[in-house]
Amino acid sequence: MKFRLVLLLGASLFIGSCSKRLPRPEFTTVAVDTLLVGNGNRCNVTFRFESIRNAAKSAALETIEQANIGYFFQLEEFSGTADQAVAAALQDIRTNYLPEGTGPTGAEYEISAEAETSTVDSLLCYQITRAGYTGGAHGMYGTECHTYSLADGFELSLADLLSEAQIGRLDSLIRTKIAARYQASTDEELTKAGFFPEYIAPTENFRISPEGITFYYNPYDIGCYALGAVEVTLSREELGSR
Repeated sequence: MKFRLVLLLGASLFIGSCSKRLPRPEFTTVAVDTLLVGNGNRCNVTFRFESIRNAAKSAALETIEQANIGYFFQLEEFSGTADQAVAAALQDIRTNYLPEGTGPTGAEYEISAEAETSTVDSLLCYQITRAGYTGGAHGMYGTECHTYSLADGFELSLADLLSEAQIGRLDSLIRTKIAARYQASTDEELTKAGFFPEYIAPTENFRISPEGITFYYNPYDIGCYALGAVEVTLSREELGSR
């Protein structure tokens, strides 16, 4: 791979591989299917959280587990186990959407979140897919990605993974991919297709794979809701040299 940090980490791991190998994450699914009722309203909740069951084997895995818990259950400054996070998240839903004695009644809400994991060299990729309806004209859905170093547990950005030269090519590469897929080569044509041309740019919502990198744009990120989610995948070859 031509990702800068992967190469650097690979070199450091090779040097230390004779004495100690990095613990690889082992996952277990924390599944929740429940119906919450309050104030005459109902909310179906579905969680599929991928928890690192061997997180205690390294400080890096523990750091990643805590970060994933916070992201998945949308809990700020939370410290605790996945089971404790489930209880806190359900209480937040009751407080925000099912408060007793206030607001309309008879509403039917849905909240769903599912995680998917993969490892690429010394990286852990954690992807969260959300969907649901909590009021308004329509439901919402989206994909959220986080990339971590298994060496130290730090979350990584594009600047950590790609060279300046590669990052400098991303705008053009992404626009070219979108233009070809939607047959819209000008800003006017992109606007007609539902895009907000001025917002089309590399996003930190990305996922690394052995083949390259995929950027995820959720509804309203770079276009109207009717446009839907947009994914742009760039191969190692398209990214070019460092």
